[in-house]
Amino acid sequence: MPVTQAQEEITLSSLTLKEKIAQSVMVKGNKFDDKFTELGVGGVFLDGLESEEAYKELIEKYQDSSKIKLFVATDLEGYWNPFPNYKSKSFGEIKNQEQAYQLGKEHGQILKETGFNLDFSLIAESKNTVWPGRSFIGSNEEIKQKIKFYIKGLQEQRVMAIAKHYPGGSMLKDPHIFKVKANISEQDLELFDIAIKNNVSAIMIGHTIVSGTIDSKTKQSTVSKEVISHLREKQKFKGIVITDAIGMMGLRWSYLFNHEKLYVDLAKAGNDIILDSAFSFSNHGERAEKGINAVVKAVENGEISEKRIDESVKRILEAKGYQVIS
Repeated sequence: MPVTQAQEEITLSSLTLKEKIAQSVMVKGNKFDDKFTELGVGGVFLDGLESEEAYKELIEKYQDSSKIKLFVATDLEGYWNPFPNYKSKSFGEIKNQEQAYQLGKEHGQILKETGFNLDFSLIAESKNTVWPGRSFIGSNEEIKQKIKFYIKGLQEQRVMAIAKHYPGGSMLKDPHIFKVKANISEQDLELFDIAIKNNVSAIMIGHTIVSGTIDSKTKQSTVSKEVISHLREKQKFKGIVITDAIGMMGLRWSYLFNHEKLYVDLAKAGNDIILDSAFSFSNHGERAEKGINAVVKAVENGEISEKRIDESVKRILEAKGYQVIS
């Protein structure tokens, strides 16, 4: 689902390699930073501002300063809420598919009015021992229907929905702090299947180290080509694949002091967008540029093919409403 119906043209060959890779990066942009628009990042994640009007003003400034339209994302799940003057039901309070539809519609309306076009919601997981309320409850069939109708309500407002955290297990332990391991079953994957069948725009990959129906080969799912290949090839997902926030310790424990290698491994695994947003650093723009430059070098030395980069950029630009010419 494109975030706009406009059909401006972009020719891939008109973008430099660095510009293309920058489109695959989303940063935390709570304070306007010229460095982000100078780099040409593909998106910004925002939360914690003091009012809806503050969001509107900041989003407008980012979009007006960007050569290519930005994805502008937040976490509006109900359980987590970025807006100080809005109270939402949590997923755990949703009793049926009609309430799920109305919640998605309500979330979409406030996001669209504020200028967001991407919501890091919904959670397509039922196993939850950390954050009661973040997941739908009920029988497997009831949960599937709630997922279906929440997506419908949100995306009817032209706000892209994200199903997270593939392939599951991200709420068994807090991945912001710990490495998390999970055994994945077909039932876990069925919740993502229902999201895919109902045209969810994007899927967020979790940092869980998984075995069972999917084996991440002792790596976090975000850096596992095996996990993302399963999503693409077995589950036939054609939309945007985005990482969970890469500042979480569940991933960073494996990449301490090696931010550049992390960017390269994330790109190699098949992610379309790297979400570099978990923490706000004073030098966030410089950190993002180092990661982007590391991927540029990996392409130039043949470690990653430029075709692989182009596939992601094409998906990103088309989701933004552009007509992409190779």
